[in-house]
Amino acid sequence: MALATGVLLLLLSIAFAARADEDPSRIAERGQAVYREAKCQSCHSIGGVGSKRYPLDGVGAKLSPDDIRKWIVAPREMNAKVNKPRFESLSAEDLTALVAYLASLR
Repeated sequence: MALATGVLLLLLSIAFAARADEDPSRIAERGQAVYREAKCQSCHSIGGVGSKRYPLDGVGAKLSPDDIRKWIVAPREMNAKVNKPRFESLSAEDLTALVAYLASLR
């Protein structure tokens, strides 16, 4: 499992580096769409829209993009008590976009 996680993080780093020339606001816009498509609002809210249990307002000011990425792909490593679904099915591009969107929430 640790090896698979390491490989995933390596691939995500490569994917992010390959798209470093892309406009960050465009990546964040795609991340907003990923947020909706992955139905993140069923557990989280942004701007009062979605489940009030786990609001994400201001998350970009509280966490680094690396920590946001960790919360998405390995929440149990970030907090053993969190019962949050893991989104291993997100493509590297969608994950990068979702991280960019959440990091933009300041």
